[in-house]
Amino acid sequence: MVGSSLRVKGGMTTVVESFLHHKFDKNIELKYVSTHIDTKNQIFKKIYFLISLINICIQLCFGRVKIVHMHMSERGSFRRKFIIFRLAKFFDKQVITHTHGAEFESYFKYSNNKTQIKIKKLLKDSDVVITLGETWNKIIKNIEQEANTFILRNSVPIPPKENTINNEKIKILFLAVLIERKGIIDLIEASNKIIKEVEKNRKQVEFIIAGEGELLVSSKVLVKKLKLDKYFNFVGWVNNEQKHQLLQDTDLFILPSYNEGLPLSILEAISYGIPIISTNVGSINEAVKNGENGYLITPGDKEILADYTIKLINEINFYDMGKTSRLIAKEFFDIDNYFKKVENLYFRLEEAKRGDR
Repeated sequence: MVGSSLRVKGGMTTVVESFLHHKFDKNIELKYVSTHIDTKNQIFKKIYFLISLINICIQLCFGRVKIVHMHMSERGSFRRKFIIFRLAKFFDKQVITHTHGAEFESYFKYSNNKTQIKIKKLLKDSDVVITLGETWNKIIKNIEQEANTFILRNSVPIPPKENTINNEKIKILFLAVLIERKGIIDLIEASNKIIKEVEKNRKQVEFIIAGEGELLVSSKVLVKKLKLDKYFNFVGWVNNEQKHQLLQDTDLFILPSYNEGLPLSILEAISYGIPIISTNVGSINEAVKNGENGYLITPGDKEILADYTIKLINEINFYDMGKTSRLIAKEFFDIDNYFKKVENLYFRLEEAKRGDR
């Protein structure tokens, strides 16, 4: 299995870690090689990748590798995986391309003709292309109709206990990298209206911002400019234990992203029985059912973001929506079922390879 270093923060790393922590069937042995490190030093990045390639070549040539499982997003991630894909096929190995990139569609659209040909070749000649949901499956099929796609929705462990929603002192969690694509500025600009309307009903609200990124400083400056300091708590990047503690204390989860695959943060939130307000992008609509366990809005519409947050807090029974979130998580996003599908996929590929021989 190949992907980024486990030190790289983000949803893809969380998925990879779940693979590394899972106890697979005794006939499956997983070896992970990281091919990317998060640093601004481009020379170091290239050296790191080169060393990884040497390691991969040794494994493909002398190891017992049967399947190469690649975790891939866009841009540099695609360019690295295309090289590994070619190597794997040279050594007659089966390739699973596990797509994660929230911006993969636009990356393909705005790439030059040569890059588009490479993208289509990788998708067409991979033995399996994993997509995160129905929407992303259609996107990949639109790029390359002959891609052998397999829908594998991101999944999470279901905690033993669901949250007790507090409808008077409401904690709203934003859990993501602080970049423009995640909509953090939209949330801050919408918060003023949310606070005023919620307080009219004698309720309290607190926005907890968990994450780091290029917009951290400007986000804090904007909060101060709007004189909302007392309503916002920037807690920075959180480890796994801290994240789950935050989720246990959360009453409403908001992620107003512009592009997404299927965010693990939303799946983690619904597993705790938390209502969601997010945007109708990627495959989010498979986890958030509009009007049932939250609301889906158009990206960038700050007025609607504020209005639906107010509606949910003031007019809708939090408890009922939270219950629905929990039921959706159990039915569709339980990690135990996820890895049963992964194991079955591995074994099917192995059987198909034996059949070809």
